[in-house]
This record gives sequence, C-alpha cells and structure tokens, in this order.
Amino acid sequence: MAPHSIDNVADRENQLQNWDNFCRYHLGDWHGIWTQYSPEGDSIDSFKSVRSFHLSEDGSQITHQTYYTYPDGKTELYNTGPYIKPSAGLSFDGHHFAILFLDNSFSWGTTTITADAPFAPFFETGFTHNNRRMTLCARYKQSGELQHITVISEQLDRFLEALPTSGMIQPDGIWQGTVKQLTPELVTSPPEEIGWQPLESLGSTNQIFHLPGGSISCPLRIESNSVMDLIVEWQVAPNKLFRGIRHFDNSKLSHFLLQVYES
Repeated sequence: MAPHSIDNVADRENQLQNWDNFCRYHLGDWHGIWTQYSPEGDSIDSFKSVRSFHLSEDGSQITHQTYYTYPDGKTELYNTGPYIKPSAGLSFDGHHFAILFLDNSFSWGTTTITADAPFAPFFETGFTHNNRRMTLCARYKQSGELQHITVISEQLDRFLEALPTSGMIQPDGIWQGTVKQLTPELVTSPPEEIGWQPLESLGSTNQIFHLPGGSISCPLRIESNSVMDLIVEWQVAPNKLFRGIRHFDNSKLSHFLLQVYES
C-alpha cells in the first residue's frame, strides 16, 4: 500500500474515533441552565435550554437543535449542523470549526488568533459524567478583551433541581491522575500517569474563575503570536476531577489535553 494511502486510512480511523466519542457520550436531550459572568466574575445573565443531539437511523449524521427559554418568557429554536459522519465539525459562513472529542470530554472554538480574524475569538470545553454534563465557555471581543464567561450545567432528560456549588476544588485525599493528548489532526496519545497540579500553578498570566459548577482559567486579553492555555475543570465528585486544556503555540492551537484525577 502506498504511503499516502496509509495516511488516509489513519486519518479516517482518527475521524471515526472522534465520531464514536461524540455518539457515546453526547447524544440525547440535555436540559441546561446557562449562566453568564462578567470579566469581574459577576453574574450578568441566566436562562435555560434543551440541547438535543440525535443520531439518524442509518448512523450517518447527528442533528443538533437548541431550544432556549428566557426569564421573560421568550423562546428561540436554533438548528445546528447536521454533523456528517465521520466529520464532527461545524461550518459558519464558509469557516470550518473542528470539534475535538477525547473520551468523555469535548472542546471546540477558535484555532488561530489573528488580528484580522472574521470572528471574535471563542472557546468551549466540557465533560460528561453519567447523566450530567458541564461546559464552560470564554468569549472575547474582536479587540481581544474577554467579553464574558458562560457556565452550562446540564442533565439528561430533565433540568437540575439546583445549581451546583462553587467550582473551588475540595480534594478528598491525595490526587493521582492520567493525561491524554489530542491534536487538531485528531491524533490521540496513549495515557500517561501524572501527579496533582493545582489550577493556580498553571497558566501564570491567566485569570481564574471559580464558578458554580466548575472553574476556568483564561487570559483577560488575548493577542496574536502568543503562547497560552485555556483551562477548564470540573470536580464531578469528591474523589474525581476532569481538566481540559487547549494549548496554543504562536496563537495556533497545538493540542488539547484531558487530565483525569482521582483520589
């Protein structure tokens, strides 16, 4: 077999693994509470949604509908996609955004930071655990300043009875972890064992927000040609924590890391 054919086979296998993770962890009707926070950490808005991901009978595509309900009674319905197997990306106005699915985590958003980008930078990372899902998003202005943070707390088939408490980590015992890496080309590394590193020791120039449900570490301003990490973590149980890291080298997405800690 010719070398380029081997590459094509590997690329498709990577795409299929990404697709399988999408199907395994994210299908269903996710009932969520969205809370937006200012760069100062103040709550500025809150509303509900149902995000529905349904696989077609032949397994070739996933439809995505989001039904929003706002405090004033207004409702909106958005159709996104469909996502076509094996690609799990989205296209807006001719621009493609790849969605990275690594085990029970996902991450997508801006992959290159440039001054003349057609979209204001945004980043979204989340995790699922049993019938729950937690997502944190950072959205920036076109000028590079942080506009707001969004926390989305979701549950399958029904809304949470109460919002989660603060995302401040409360370890129960000694944390030990594993890390896996996924590149934008969907190449996954084998898991490696790692020791505990608190969020405060990472992303030295970042601002850390400990919010109800999860924590996020991100710059208050992003610039071209920079090296940075956008970090999200969710302590799903007293003895278990998920952390996702989008790493940028020279303003270009280098890789996504999934760290899983247990005690």
